[in-house]
Amino acid sequence: MDMNATSTPPRPAASVDVNLVSRRQGAVAGGLAAGAALVLSELIGLLLPGHPSLLQGVGDQIISNAPAGVREWLIGLVGTADKPLLLVTITVVLLTGGCILGIVARVRPSLYRIGVILVSVLATATVLTLGSGMATALGSVVIAGVGAFVGQWLYSRLVADAAASYVDPLMPTQDRKKAGLGRRQFLQGATWTAAGVAVGGGIAFAARRALGNGVEVARAAFALAKPVFTDPVVPVSASVAGIDPAITPNAVFYRIDTALYVPQIDIEAWSLTLGGRVAKSVSFSFKELSAMPQVNRVVTLTCVSNDVGGNLVGNARWQGVPLRHLLELAGGPTKGAEQVMGVSDDGFTAGFPLALALDGREPFVAIAMNGEALPVEHGFPARLVVPGLYGYVSATKWLTTIRLTSFAEDVGFWVQRGWLSDGRIQSASRIDRPTGGNGIAVGHYVVAGRAWHQHAGVGQVQVQVDAGPWQEATLADSMGIDAWRLWSLPWQATSGSHQLRVRMVDLAGQVQPGIDAPTFPGAASGWHTINVTVA
Repeated sequence: MDMNATSTPPRPAASVDVNLVSRRQGAVAGGLAAGAALVLSELIGLLLPGHPSLLQGVGDQIISNAPAGVREWLIGLVGTADKPLLLVTITVVLLTGGCILGIVARVRPSLYRIGVILVSVLATATVLTLGSGMATALGSVVIAGVGAFVGQWLYSRLVADAAASYVDPLMPTQDRKKAGLGRRQFLQGATWTAAGVAVGGGIAFAARRALGNGVEVARAAFALAKPVFTDPVVPVSASVAGIDPAITPNAVFYRIDTALYVPQIDIEAWSLTLGGRVAKSVSFSFKELSAMPQVNRVVTLTCVSNDVGGNLVGNARWQGVPLRHLLELAGGPTKGAEQVMGVSDDGFTAGFPLALALDGREPFVAIAMNGEALPVEHGFPARLVVPGLYGYVSATKWLTTIRLTSFAEDVGFWVQRGWLSDGRIQSASRIDRPTGGNGIAVGHYVVAGRAWHQHAGVGQVQVQVDAGPWQEATLADSMGIDAWRLWSLPWQATSGSHQLRVRMVDLAGQVQPGIDAPTFPGAASGWHTINVTVA
């Protein structure tokens, strides 16, 4: 036997040798497979309304089960950008997981299949634990199964091409050139797969946008009815120069909710049902609801996650149908009715005591905001507005159902997660001018801000400079007991560093508590304090 003779090693077939596939190739194959499964999940989710995609299902689980401290920290850090950040993070994690599986499969292809099956099972379980019906559960199984199949097929195909690109240095030149074709096949396959993922993602994005455009067309065509009761026109003197106006524009009104994807609701198919512990269950189409007697009220809404001095608060003119009118059409509450529970199109629930709906604060189903149909992100076609209650117990957006229940049989989404069931808004005040840390010039300066205690009203606002006495600020004109009130205080600023703090006193003479408390489990408290440099 000639020991010096060279021989061409056999081409690998079904099995994959770790030496034949680079880590980069394995990562690319696994990452592309994960990307394809994600895009496919989005597309099927669009084709089958009510079936959450993988991104939406995982995101909903994170929102539902994240510790309160983590949620409040995230909102404090990024504010209303929390949902886009969450979606991006989930996408990056899932794609990274696919890359890792691809690298692992270089050693043991069976581990990739196990990983895909495990992800599919977890995805299906995620959807099932959201409380979805059997049809949705079966749909999620189909999505996970098809996604797993596509992912496995892509990985097998790309790894097979990668294995074909193996080049042994002892091969004759002609064979090495032929083997190089395998590398090009891998690159071509990866490129085409990436293009398919990009196109699929583009289609999903365009489809969601088209769906939203259709809803916007219907929203723009909506004509407001003349209300039977309206708060007085907001006077110019309700605002204060140098700070944001008394009425918050729709475009900058804060948005905090659990919806990763804003529901796009067809008003022709939408209806509102009032049921539970009422004499008779009733349902109303959007046309019927918008034809009912309506009120037009200026109401300040506040998020329970708002930090002292935070901006998760806004004031708008809302128009809608009083809840008491709907209760009359349902024959009124029956025995055992203790709670009003709102249910959103996306399954979110928020409940508040029935007694608070009947104490004169006038809850209503809002269909308009600042003179136009509700913006989609703020609840179109309808939402609940309850003066004096934090949104987590009252402000159900994309409203589809109102049911009267007992506290024992029904618990709202956030109360289940440890937030206090008594969601009455506490007194609060804020300094808007100057902003903390910003330098101002020596001399005359107007300190300004806003204060609120919905359904109690603002009686006074007091400002303290350094350790001096509390000074009473000038209040702008009132917009009603359920709206915030802007204030101002002339100050002769002297050189140096100063500390400013503010507190309010409601119409009943109750002074805003100065004891600091975190947002969880029932709203932050304390006096807003800033430090400012005068030079």
